[in-house]
Amino acid sequence: MSYFIHWTTEAKETFRQNIAYLEMDWNNTVINRFLDRVDEAIQNISENPFLYSSYQNSPDIRKCVVNKRIILYYRILDKQNIDLITFWNTYQDPDSLEL
Repeated sequence: MSYFIHWTTEAKETFRQNIAYLEMDWNNTVINRFLDRVDEAIQNISENPFLYSSYQNSPDIRKCVVNKRIILYYRILDKQNIDLITFWNTYQDPDSLEL
């Protein structure tokens, strides 16, 4: 059984920001690789949301390392629904992460 994935406003915005950065400084190969990794991560989350580690011992919030600079945080809402919370760029101040 697959979970339904819901993109929060924050997830959509941070995803767009990361794509915009890649478009400015990188080529299409890097962008496509990032998109493929995001697709794969979301598919994995949909099929097995407990695959990735919990965030600070919080059982409902998990983190998926998309690449060495981007972590996808998501929340398991119930037995059918998951919210993507944010695509966190690890260059940011970790103290500013609010989940």
